[in-house]
Amino acid sequence: MASWILRDDRIAVNRTLEEGLGISELQARLLVNRGIGTVEDARRFLEPRFCDLHDPFLFSEMEKAASLLAGSVREGKRILIHGDYDADGISGTALLFRVLSGLGADVHFFVPDRAKDGYGLAKRVMERGLEAGLGLVISVDCGSSDDEVVSYLAERGVATIITDHHEIATRIQRADAFINPKLPTEKYPFTELAGVGVAFKLLQALEMLMGADLGLENLLDYVAVGTLGDYSILQDENRIFVSLGLKKLAGWGHPGFSALQRESNLPVSGFSARQVCFTIIPRLNSPGRVGSARDVVELLVTDDGVKAAAIAGRIEDINSRRKSLDAVVTEEACYLADVVLKKDEPNALVFSSRSWHEGVVGIGAARLAERYNLPSVLIAVKDDFGKGSARSAGVVNVKEVLESCSRYLTVYGGHREAGGFTLPEKNIPDFTRMFDRVVGEILERYEDHRPVLFDAGMTLGQCDLELIDMIEKMSPFGPGNEEPLLLIEGLKVLGESRIVGNDHLKIRVSDDSGAIRDLIGFSLGRAWNPVDLAGKSIEVLANLRKNKWQGREEPQIQVVRIRFSGQAERKP
Repeated sequence: MASWILRDDRIAVNRTLEEGLGISELQARLLVNRGIGTVEDARRFLEPRFCDLHDPFLFSEMEKAASLLAGSVREGKRILIHGDYDADGISGTALLFRVLSGLGADVHFFVPDRAKDGYGLAKRVMERGLEAGLGLVISVDCGSSDDEVVSYLAERGVATIITDHHEIATRIQRADAFINPKLPTEKYPFTELAGVGVAFKLLQALEMLMGADLGLENLLDYVAVGTLGDYSILQDENRIFVSLGLKKLAGWGHPGFSALQRESNLPVSGFSARQVCFTIIPRLNSPGRVGSARDVVELLVTDDGVKAAAIAGRIEDINSRRKSLDAVVTEEACYLADVVLKKDEPNALVFSSRSWHEGVVGIGAARLAERYNLPSVLIAVKDDFGKGSARSAGVVNVKEVLESCSRYLTVYGGHREAGGFTLPEKNIPDFTRMFDRVVGEILERYEDHRPVLFDAGMTLGQCDLELIDMIEKMSPFGPGNEEPLLLIEGLKVLGESRIVGNDHLKIRVSDDSGAIRDLIGFSLGRAWNPVDLAGKSIEVLANLRKNKWQGREEPQIQVVRIRFSGQAERKP
């Protein structure tokens, strides 16, 4: 059972923060919990500005990269942008293509076929490019490990600029310029840029070198969507990109995004980063998972609304197919999990099937991990090899586990929360046993699940629109900038509590001051029966939102967790 732990309350709230911003102590606490200690820090956090971005030339090889790119444009060399097939790589590819084609460059793009090419630079397209007089290759969200392909190009006189953000131990020696904030020798001040963010920094440097206005601020919607699609932490430059980019997206100035908005039913205005993640981004990812991602880049670079609508329609069909494949994988995996859990207590869930599509096993593994709170791995088997995706649950570092199982894997990669790998089918049983054993060893280091951290305690009376306005300024929320979670204690449950909608729990409570409020717990009706709560004293962890109804705005307390006062948390 997870403990509820107050974030480090040893950090004193600087009174100058309250006075300088004219905010309450509670509001100041929310800022301090996010590393903000001065009025100027708060200004940068609450009012992100384009001018707060770092100088792109702080990258050690940026001057070399920008000069090479500027020269290639000026000399009319044939330029190939080679992206990745996910939302991050697609957005970065489209971003570069739009800017370079606007400069009149002889520029082309390529995104690999997941099944045919796999991850990284595809040699087959390089061979075709050489026949057409290829002069420069720019990678987006890939390329850091493609020493063989880069060497192949160098031997034939083709220059390469690698822009990537994946962890890498050493630089590819024959790359003409290497821009990756994760390179151990790189001194750039922010290491967590998404692939599209690194591509944007290259364009920023190009703009400064050329002394021309490339309209980069008008293209921040591409950077925002790609950064969200990569699930990058929303701090530093990423926060600026996403905050400003979502405002640009809401203008719907690019036909491709506008067409996706219509297909996905994303609200035209007032949407959140989370809503973009559940509407726009899956449609950018789907073709790369179960088809070809080229259509998505075409969608994002066109200025023709009719063409954009047609492409978006095709993508919607692909997304529907992806949903069907995903549903099959998830249903079958959950059935297998239920069978296993009835007779065993595994540390992890690892399943494989020849009928699963490799493009959706990652989605299925994520849903399995969320549903059963166990690290989960799903493997799609074809032609005697398996392609798998792993997802964490709590304290388990997926990359660490895969490294421990590497003897059974052909290739693998990933990070703390997720990873991917390929292995011979014959190794799956041994891999399954090893994965479960390593996860068990990791879990033994922890007596409990990772504690739930909350920001501060509050009363019912403190939940007002002024506080929620402040919280909204702290958005967009996501990794590295979690939505504020607040503890409300001393609540007495009144008899009017009930289940509403699709298993949502509506609880009427009062506190010691006599204040009465309705709380809403989405999907908590599956874990809590209003009858069991009636008349009891409880405490809750909650997010605060605005409820807009019939033209009015009211504070809404959205319950995340419940426990009886003085008792441990009840497990769902």
